[in-house]
Amino acid sequence: MRDAIPYPDEAAKERSITAILDAGVPEPRLGFWQFLSGVFRFAWPPIVAFQTAALLLAGLYLYGASKDLKYLPVFIPLFMLAAVPVVFQGQYFGTSEMEAVTRSSGAQIVLAKLILSGAANLVCMTMLLWLEVRLTGGVRDLGRMILYCLVPYLACMTMLLHLIRSGRKNGMTLAVVASLGSCLFWRVSSRAAPGLYELSAVGVWLAAFTVFSVFFAREICFIVKANKEGRMYGAVV
Repeated sequence: MRDAIPYPDEAAKERSITAILDAGVPEPRLGFWQFLSGVFRFAWPPIVAFQTAALLLAGLYLYGASKDLKYLPVFIPLFMLAAVPVVFQGQYFGTSEMEAVTRSSGAQIVLAKLILSGAANLVCMTMLLWLEVRLTGGVRDLGRMILYCLVPYLACMTMLLHLIRSGRKNGMTLAVVASLGSCLFWRVSSRAAPGLYELSAVGVWLAAFTVFSVFFAREICFIVKANKEGRMYGAVV
């Protein structure tokens, strides 16, 4: 049998490898926006479903229970909570390692999901603001409403990105607990510190917006840098 099937020498193997490489056509890398459209098909349906549920819950409460602005921040963390299943999908199903070895880096996957969920969040918060303006009868307090939305949202998103980057195995559970805890915190603050929602406290909200914007921007810069370098954003779990 050994004589019937001659084993190729090193020169023959080199020629074969060279011929294969010369004949092969490298597959072009997808551009980010092409990749985003691919992620869109899989991630958009659950994002829309969860965000719509959060919007309905917030809208029904604000419409039926109270028109007070101080209740607006209570529901904003729900929009971040709605994005948790999609963002932590790889960790939940144990495909993080598979994502890490594909030609699309983990940072690119996270960035694409954040863009999609962020777009949905923006639409939902805009609709919630529109509802609040209709309930209060004017745009006089629109600036405060925007702050009441952005400050809790930026705080939750910064926490979410930190959990992803830390690579905790229970990151999804912690994100859910933190989101619900944020809802509880803003609910308690609306009762315990009503002065925080007065016009005189706008400076406090502006300061909080600035602080959380800096932390959020820093995390986004980490993702963009990791995406350019073609590596993971956070550890593989």
